[in-house]
Amino acid sequence: MKWLRPSTTRSDVEREAVEEKRAYDATRRRERASQQRSETRDRVLAAAEERFLADGYAGTRMTEIAATAGVSLATVYAAGRSKGELIQQVIQRATAGVPSDDPLEEPPEFDAAGRPALRHIAAENEPERQVELIADRISGVLERISPLWAVLRDAASVDETAATSLENSLKRRLVSLRAAIGMIPGERLRGDLREATDTLWALSSPEIYLMLRTSRRWSHARYRAWLRETLRVQLLTAA
Repeated sequence: MKWLRPSTTRSDVEREAVEEKRAYDATRRRERASQQRSETRDRVLAAAEERFLADGYAGTRMTEIAATAGVSLATVYAAGRSKGELIQQVIQRATAGVPSDDPLEEPPEFDAAGRPALRHIAAENEPERQVELIADRISGVLERISPLWAVLRDAASVDETAATSLENSLKRRLVSLRAAIGMIPGERLRGDLREATDTLWALSSPEIYLMLRTSRRWSHARYRAWLRETLRVQLLTAA
């Protein structure tokens, strides 16, 4: 029970309690609304992924994405202003699990050690093991995004928005790879950071993954083992 100050009446206490409850309820409503928006956005992106993979970029319609997600067309456009924006967000979702709030923002420069997905690489002391972990991370991402990457790559040749989305995806990929390479001690790298990043960029490209997995019918396990060994040889000097 609240003790009343000499100048405080019971009605004042009751009014304060009501105001506190209103503030608490408003906070809860905002949290629920934010969660609902996030869930709806995720449902739209999941539906977009399904339609892109089933119908291709050109064959996908925003109305079909809305129908698959069970939302209005306006809700789909709120998630992405075009198919080009949507497919970039779908790829980001497959890569990191969390889509960007602004799909066209420039990729930030970040410390990879601060990202949960890469923190364990920074904590590893042996460069050989770091390279293995980087290869494993890349292999896992490529397994999830490679079908979507093929859709985006084909769309970029005929759609300006898709071409912009592809360019932004490539920028984000470069930033991530550079940060990962930056965790390896410089004295163990063949060449400087830029050369090592370019080597990693080329050897771990989605195009090579698709060629080996589809044209050469490699298993995912075989690709991962190949990437581990190839990166170790090409990136690291002898201990």
